[in-house]
Amino acid sequence: MLLDSFVLKKLVLELRSIIDSSLRQIYQFDRSTIYLYFQQKVLRISLDPIFSHICFTQKEDFSDHHPSNFVMFLRTRLRNARLKAVEQVGLDRILCLDFDKIDEVGDRHLYKLCLEFLGTHCNAVLTEDGIIVDSFKESNTSLRLIKKNFPYELPAEKVDPFEISYDFFDQINEMQTISQFLSKKFYGFSKLIVQELLNRAQLTDKVLKDLNLQEKNKLKHAFFSIISDFEKPYTYVYRSGETFTVSALPLKHILAEPKRFESPSEAIEYAYNLMFLRHTLRQMQSELLKNVRERMKKEKRTLDLLEEELSECSKADSFLRYGELLKYASAESRLGNIANVLDYETGQLVSVPLVEGKDIKESSQHYFGLYKKLKEKSRVLQTRVESSRQFLSYLEQLAHTIESAQDLDTIAEIKEEMIQQGLIKAKRHQPPKESDFKKIEYEGFKILIGKNNKQNEKLVRESNDKDLWLHVHESPGAHVVIKTEGKTVPHRVLECAAALAAYHSKARFSSKVPVDYTLVKYVHKPKGSPPGLVVYTNYETIFVNPQLVDSLEQQRS
Repeated sequence: MLLDSFVLKKLVLELRSIIDSSLRQIYQFDRSTIYLYFQQKVLRISLDPIFSHICFTQKEDFSDHHPSNFVMFLRTRLRNARLKAVEQVGLDRILCLDFDKIDEVGDRHLYKLCLEFLGTHCNAVLTEDGIIVDSFKESNTSLRLIKKNFPYELPAEKVDPFEISYDFFDQINEMQTISQFLSKKFYGFSKLIVQELLNRAQLTDKVLKDLNLQEKNKLKHAFFSIISDFEKPYTYVYRSGETFTVSALPLKHILAEPKRFESPSEAIEYAYNLMFLRHTLRQMQSELLKNVRERMKKEKRTLDLLEEELSECSKADSFLRYGELLKYASAESRLGNIANVLDYETGQLVSVPLVEGKDIKESSQHYFGLYKKLKEKSRVLQTRVESSRQFLSYLEQLAHTIESAQDLDTIAEIKEEMIQQGLIKAKRHQPPKESDFKKIEYEGFKILIGKNNKQNEKLVRESNDKDLWLHVHESPGAHVVIKTEGKTVPHRVLECAAALAAYHSKARFSSKVPVDYTLVKYVHKPKGSPPGLVVYTNYETIFVNPQLVDSLEQQRS
């Protein structure tokens, strides 16, 4: 979560620094991200439920982005308006920006842009005199109606935790649990904050009426310790795997060490950039993988049909034998639609079916023609089968590189490769900048790892003939090269490089993986083959555990 009620409260103080500034321009980045360009600073507003937030950010070029009707409308009403106030509604996740605008005919308008960061109900509502002028999206639920020309009504009011007295908890005697009471009664008490309070109070989520005096005191002290910690001038970012949490107070129930910022905007910007990059990466991976897997299904169907046709061609030798047997048969050997002829190889009498409407000689010529036709077809089909199998192997390798991509540069290179191979169409073709190989230094040797097929191909092409090349045996994976610089590679270094090859392959989670290795001079790319596909000879195989990479990383750190 990038923005809760407490973080928004801290943001309000920061955003007030632009009061009396003029709003110069409004841009739209994607479907739900709006940028407000003031005289000195830029505000980013995200109404995406995953990234919902508002913060100061840097200027960017949005000249090629097409604004929505809502943003176009905001431009007509708010461009060159002066910001007069920034207010949070209670301690709710609703922020109101008040603007003063004198229009082209000299009339004065007082607009209020209400930004609602309410999970799936994120919205931006422009009002004048309490009436909705326009909104990012219309909403009609049992609780609220957001619609043009209707009054703008706020959600049901709650208690502001900053305005209660110290003895408030002494009087409560509810049948609700602590979490139910806090979330329904107070602004700002999300599941995360409730969990923090329970942790500080060292209480389970009990019914309030069942709390004894000591437990009530613990609850009270924990509550006001949260209020007290909020007053500290820091904003914290906690990370758990790929999840980021921005908090206006230290979260003691999270064991991870947070990254601390003096500005809430800086904290949100830091977490947002990482989350957005990861989300974009996963989204691109999903789209590209879907394309590759669909092509794999199509290619497998094609291969099945080709192999079925090739199997039919196995009858060619039977037709050749029929033709040979009938070649020297006499007319007297014919009995209806068959001819009984002597097989000189076995000395036995063999019945050979004749072609309908043809005599013995014509049937013999027909069978020879069939044999020649099927042999030629078999030759063509074998080439197509081999090409199809090669393409399937390439697609499997491509799928692995997509799944293994760890940054946007790598996934952009993979997308470019797919465009060049005709797997996807380019909307606006702009080749990405080339990213570099992954590099590992181990015991004085440099080990290079390709992060996609184009890099794998480039790695082989740019390596010295005497460098050592490694790849998992008959499985999709990265190409790995040890730069030997004329030195003999110790077994420990070979084992490390093999573990890296296994770790960056489809066999990553196996315990014993065969990895082939040979000199680069024995690695060749077949003419016309897809990127990254090579053949190699003079190789040996080493068996390694991919998890060795984790222990090596620990040693290096």
